[in-house]
Amino acid sequence: MLAFLYYPGIEADDPSYSLDEDIDWCLARLGDVSDAERGRIAELFARAITDPTATREELFTALAELDGVFVADDHE
Repeated sequence: MLAFLYYPGIEADDPSYSLDEDIDWCLARLGDVSDAERGRIAELFARAITDPTATREELFTALAELDGVFVADDHE
C-alpha cells in the first residue's frame, strides 16, 4: 500500500514525509522476529516502497519464510 503513495520527490512536495516512518509502520506488523531478520526485512520494505516491481518477489518470499509458509529453494 505504501508503494502506491510514494513517488520520487515526495520529500520536496511533503516535508513531513519520512521513508523511515513508513518502514517502521511495516515492521511494527511483523511481530516477534530476530534483529537480523528485522534488518533484512526493513531493507526489503524500503526497496519495495521506492521500487515495488524490482523487489516484490524477494519481499514476498522473505515474508512467507518468516511466516513458515514455505522455504524458497531458489528455483527460477
